[in-house]
Amino acid sequence: MSDWQGLTIAICTRNRPDDLRRCVASVAGQSADYPLQVLIVDDGELSESELAELSDALGGNVSRFRYRKKRQPGLLLSRIEAVGLADFNRILFLDDDAELEEGYLRRLRELYVRYPEAAAIGGTDGAIRGNFLWNLFARAILYDSGDPGRLSPSGYGGSMTRWNERREPFRTEFLLGCNMSFRTDALLGLEPVDWLGGYSLGEDLYLSYWASRSGEMWIDPGLKVRHRQSAASRDKLEQVAYTEIANHYHLLRLRKPGAWRRAALLWTASGLLARALAVPRLRPRAAGYGRAIRFVLAEDWRWFHESISNLGNGGKVRRSGEVPREAGSSDVPELRIDSGRSERRRSAPSADREV
Repeated sequence: MSDWQGLTIAICTRNRPDDLRRCVASVAGQSADYPLQVLIVDDGELSESELAELSDALGGNVSRFRYRKKRQPGLLLSRIEAVGLADFNRILFLDDDAELEEGYLRRLRELYVRYPEAAAIGGTDGAIRGNFLWNLFARAILYDSGDPGRLSPSGYGGSMTRWNERREPFRTEFLLGCNMSFRTDALLGLEPVDWLGGYSLGEDLYLSYWASRSGEMWIDPGLKVRHRQSAASRDKLEQVAYTEIANHYHLLRLRKPGAWRRAALLWTASGLLARALAVPRLRPRAAGYGRAIRFVLAEDWRWFHESISNLGNGGKVRRSGEVPREAGSSDVPELRIDSGRSERRRSAPSADREV
């Protein structure tokens, strides 16, 4: 039996008012026969008139419209705050430049009724599709696992290009950030990490990893959004390229990989660098990829050196991929699921009000 109470729709935004209006309008156009909370978590500067316009657009379609102005920016921090502010036991995260397809909210509830033990259910971006050459290249550099629901050996979600080819829901190891929902208690105690700051590339994989510890996860190709991929308020291409590799290195370490998975990450990174150098429009990314590869090599060398030193000193040999606790700023916090009351921690004071 489903324990569905209602749905919190959390839209994390930063200085994209036009995109946000379209996103909210797509929510307002849905028909849902259950309580809805729309929560705007803002890293930008929405004006009073813009908030009033959003509230008017929603009209009587939602039971509560809440606005949160954050003091400390960062997408992951916005996700964490949204979980603490959610009124209901299911939370749907939408990017501010995404729009729901017709019937989305009805279908989402039906899926949670069908899969009552699911910790998370996600959908697709209708624009993400592969082609023969890309699929071949992605498999060759281990960016794509070849299985729609599995991460690649190097920890990448390249197989999502296959999601729109499917017709039925399927089990998955990861969700897509612009279109993902969770049982709220599956994200309680979610910790911020310093390597997922700002644009937080890979935070959807981090949330997926955390939620997977509470239950199964599903992707339904019928849960579609139109994702505009707005260029506004995004990091520079070189920095995005750096985090595309460095953040996946940290994500891979969460799973305590063996040496072969570390080697697979370097192989994938080298493939991305080679592609950037070969394709003129991608060349601004090359410097970021190169910098990230040097970072990964330095981190792996440090881990190897410390392991050998511990062995020589009679210390315990770490399993391959185990993260040393003295690793400093790149250390990964111990992940735990709090089955009791959420601490609802906040990283900084924020302005919060009902609209």
